Amino acid sequence: MLEKFCWSDTLVRFRLCDASWKDVENLMNIIVDNFESYRDMSQYKDKTVSFLKRAQILVSDIWTCLDGKGLGEFHNIQNITMFADYRVPQSLIAFNVLQYSDELKNVLKTRTPIMPGDELESEIRGMSIYGCDMVLEKVEEMALEGGRQIEVNAILVDYFLWEWARDNRSLVDELPFHRCRTIYY
Repeated sequence: MLEKFCWSDTLVRFRLCDASWKDVENLMNIIVDNFESYRDMSQYKDKTVSFLKRAQILVSDIWTCLDGKGLGEFHNIQNITMFADYRVPQSLIAFNVLQYSDELKNVLKTRTPIMPGDELESEIRGMSIYGCDMVLEKVEEMALEGGRQIEVNAILVDYFLWEWARDNRSLVDELPFHRCRTIYY
């Protein structure tokens, strides 16, 4: 990375943000193009599906830590989806946003491993993104109905759902999370 961009190690993080032009998609593309371990993609029914969990978390961490200002300012932060992993789907199920089939429940209850890139894994992760988007839409709708203007995005919904699952393990662990050994989450 240092040789490729001719930067000193102390400037890499700043130059990456500068190179993104305050665009989360540009920054994620720079990250994914240069760091193989961030290429969180799979094949689903003959289509390439990009989850990019770790790249999105990196961008969201920059945005969060810098309060969306300076190098943390992105004009399209709302383009980041929730971080498709194993814990948030449990919250979405607990809140009745998602429902699993009996077949999937059996896979989870028996703690049967799911291979990375398996259709089942992609469906769980994809529907989690969809479920988070539904929650986000509902929060925005409720705020408008209440006459309030709030800033909310998928990052904040993900943070809430992940922390809620962590704090309410006895509720969410009634149905175990999916077991998938992968470097992406």
